[in-house]
Amino acid sequence: MRDLVVKILVKIGLYKPIVEWINRLKFEVQARRMKRDGLAMLEAADIAFTKMGVRAFLTYGALLGAYREHGFISYDPDIDLGVLENELPEDIHEQMERAGFRLLRQNYIGTTGQVVEETYEYKKLHLDIFIYIREGDDFYSVIQRRHETKEWKEANETDGFPCDRSYVPACEFERRDFLGLKVYMPIETDGWLRAIYSDSYMTPIKNWTAKDYKTRIIHTNDRSYRKYL
Repeated sequence: MRDLVVKILVKIGLYKPIVEWINRLKFEVQARRMKRDGLAMLEAADIAFTKMGVRAFLTYGALLGAYREHGFISYDPDIDLGVLENELPEDIHEQMERAGFRLLRQNYIGTTGQVVEETYEYKKLHLDIFIYIREGDDFYSVIQRRHETKEWKEANETDGFPCDRSYVPACEFERRDFLGLKVYMPIETDGWLRAIYSDSYMTPIKNWTAKDYKTRIIHTNDRSYRKYL
């Protein structure tokens, strides 16, 4: 029944606006939860990764909020952390579960099976983990895009989603203050934010969408898929 309804909505052009409306409602609910419990989740994640010997650093919206807003961005529904691929332990999922984080989803490259992003749940909040890979003088993470024409479930069952590589300058990380916590951030924070959001990143964009950012992007032929746990 669900698939039939989706096909009808896609055919008459209502699927995308309905999904966007539902997502806006979800974002509003999650943003309120973030204001209440986001700092506690970040602290729990930092403790868990530190025990693993992993430097989990702020990236994307979390890094932008820390640098520009000196806190969370008011409309951000989750926390984005990055980890270096070569630092990840084999038992990361078991250790995260013991710390109170439940693995919800993995994004992986279809041809290789390489996991490029994971989403965890902690007290109804979401933590997105982006896996960064070294390439020359840069790190890159893989960003999954919407399918060109299909809704997500059909895309996931067929040819997958288009992927981009988002490049940032390779650098070291240091602990800096974030709302009273000392968390890892890239030393070249300004360079990262310019690479991700362009030189105008200090100016908030109303009704921001993914089309408004990513200046150092490489489009790839890879297709990625979602695995729900």
